[in-house]
Amino acid sequence: MQLDKLILTESGKKKIEEELNYLKTVKRSEIKEALKAARAQGDLSENADYSAAKDDQSLTETRILELEAQLRNAVIVEETSEKHVFDINKKALVKFYDTDESFEITLVSSVESDFKNMKISIESPLGKSLYKLPIGEKVTVNSPDGDYEIEVIKILD
Repeated sequence: MQLDKLILTESGKKKIEEELNYLKTVKRSEIKEALKAARAQGDLSENADYSAAKDDQSLTETRILELEAQLRNAVIVEETSEKHVFDINKKALVKFYDTDESFEITLVSSVESDFKNMKISIESPLGKSLYKLPIGEKVTVNSPDGDYEIEVIKILD
């Protein structure tokens, strides 16, 4: 199965590496102890603690494989030094013409996206439209919810 390349910033890569390290060291150890305690209770056929620990183990191992695949398929992007272009890891004031509102938006990798804090993934429709967009250039975002126009008013970082 061929996975698409995952666009990451250096901090996004670090976030994945930290989670992977936690799962491989701390979480695996916790699960091992839970399984050991459950086995000590005797009959495993109707042991809820054992079943829960086995489920947790399965989910953890699946997540470890996912994270390792993400790191294998990661492409690390660096931000541009151009001051007039909206790029990854930069914050900008962006005007939305459909609502006549402006928001401070930070472009990030998909791993770091957080809509509540206006950290928008460069892989989302909005992020794709904003990525490398020069200040003052209007562009149409093709969104599943409908198309709308935006413009980068100024770079804040």
